[in-house]
Amino acid sequence: MSDLTTKAGGLDLLGHPLAKPWEHALSSSARILKTAIDQFSPTHIVSMVSGGKDSAASDQVARELGAKLDLVIHGNTRCGIPETTEFVRDTYGQLGELVEADAGTAYEDYVLRKGFFGVGLAAHAFAYRVLKATPFRKAVSKHIRHGKRDVRVLLLNGARKDESENRKARLEVFRRDPAMPGNIWVNLIHDWSQEARDSYLESRETPINPVAKALCRSGECMCGTMQTEAERIEAAILYPEWGKRIAELEQEAIRLHGFGWGKPFPKPRDERQGDLFMPMCSDCMRRAAA
Repeated sequence: MSDLTTKAGGLDLLGHPLAKPWEHALSSSARILKTAIDQFSPTHIVSMVSGGKDSAASDQVARELGAKLDLVIHGNTRCGIPETTEFVRDTYGQLGELVEADAGTAYEDYVLRKGFFGVGLAAHAFAYRVLKATPFRKAVSKHIRHGKRDVRVLLLNGARKDESENRKARLEVFRRDPAMPGNIWVNLIHDWSQEARDSYLESRETPINPVAKALCRSGECMCGTMQTEAERIEAAILYPEWGKRIAELEQEAIRLHGFGWGKPFPKPRDERQGDLFMPMCSDCMRRAAA
């Protein structure tokens, strides 16, 4: 802290109000949004909402900056805490068109066919493709592209470079989807710290998912690749219906394949998969890079 500032009473030594932690960050987001619009000339803008605090901040910032949101997309992996998706439906469904990128039975089908995805970054990358990346692309194609060409979609999300030193070095502000280049991921709160995010959400009285408060993660995906056994136990105690479903699926998977949730996949995966782009898994990527 500068020798001219003090937190006492929220004023510096010259009597001027101290800047809020999020004020500079909000200006950064305004620059990011303007640059994205100028650079990519989007035909559509989408807010990507997981049910966690990062995407809550990203969505709130987008609305405050006047971004013309065509719709909100939420990834329903069908292996997460159902209360998260219920919160998203109740909260964001009131603000405009909400689309669920629904993975359907993909998780259960895969587990019964081959076993759980395994653990670690490579396993997580594989799970991300099946449970999120593919459903996201299908949702954009169905609800926005309609088979048309030259459609450019900004996907505003809450990935932050502050999440870890490793991610700070690798995370790009803008990134085209490798499989669908017309989808451009924009990390709207790229430069925000956790302190700035939390104080901003509080200042705007933004609704926060109770699951995110309880688990310190959005809970929309609990595939087992990046969660610990302790985290599973905690989630199962707080959300017993989810815990019962995972336990029943695990029992059948062990019978069929010999290993359960959160256990290594018997066959090694290509570790290069860990470099795949996973913008809507900030909680998991934070763990991987720690």
